[in-house]
Amino acid sequence: MIHRFSRGIYRLLFLTLIIGYPLAVYSQEETPGKVYHFNGNISVTNNGFSFIPTFSLGEPASIIDLSVGGKRFSFEPQFRFELKGLKPWSFIAIWRYDVIQKEKTKLRFGVHFPAFSYLKRMVEVDSVMTEIVFTQRWFTPELIFSQKLSDKINIGTYYIHGFGLESEGQVDHTDFISFRMGFNLPFAKKWYFKWNPEVYYLRMDDLDGFFAAQSLTLGHNKIPVYLSSMMNFSLEEENEIPAKDFNWNISIVYAFKLEFTKKVK
Repeated sequence: MIHRFSRGIYRLLFLTLIIGYPLAVYSQEETPGKVYHFNGNISVTNNGFSFIPTFSLGEPASIIDLSVGGKRFSFEPQFRFELKGLKPWSFIAIWRYDVIQKEKTKLRFGVHFPAFSYLKRMVEVDSVMTEIVFTQRWFTPELIFSQKLSDKINIGTYYIHGFGLESEGQVDHTDFISFRMGFNLPFAKKWYFKWNPEVYYLRMDDLDGFFAAQSLTLGHNKIPVYLSSMMNFSLEEENEIPAKDFNWNISIVYAFKLEFTKKVK
């Protein structure tokens, strides 16, 4: 069953790459003067984090984030794998549209669909304990607001409401709201350091809790590889949601950014 899920997720990744890339090229041929992008990053980490920092894989992982689209609309799939054996951990197809797109203010609406997470459980089959992979499906609208205060500082909020689509064995409703800040601190001419702290509230059916997280990034403007670290903290002594009081990782990330523009004859 694990191999079947692996083949399925690899096919989804392959189809995204072969469909998404030509989509950007074809679109720029049809609409003169418009710019389209195909961006992404590939990371390897000692501990894979979910997009909700409360949850982590607890094992080394590889994460692929892609984005293809135009000025306002984009398709941004995310693929997460266990590093050992490249077994699938989750796949999320994210569709986003910029409702407000100004120089300093942005408001984005998005939907995660389809979204799959894969959970491993030990069950008894013919008197033998066997590892089985269970699939959970989600439908998750999101709202993202960001305000640029200066070239080095921005603030924002991120809200999602997840609907569990399985009839049993899954949380029915998840609310996540995060208040964020971003600091971009260049130094030594071409080097940069980014600090992105956040505090957030998470509710899963009848359980809830308050947390804080931060990501740290160190890189060079001319090098497409950078180092990043995520940390997550519980803000309550006894949290209803089962999670570690402190969790962290360190990642090495390769990023690429391509743009396509129709040349006006």
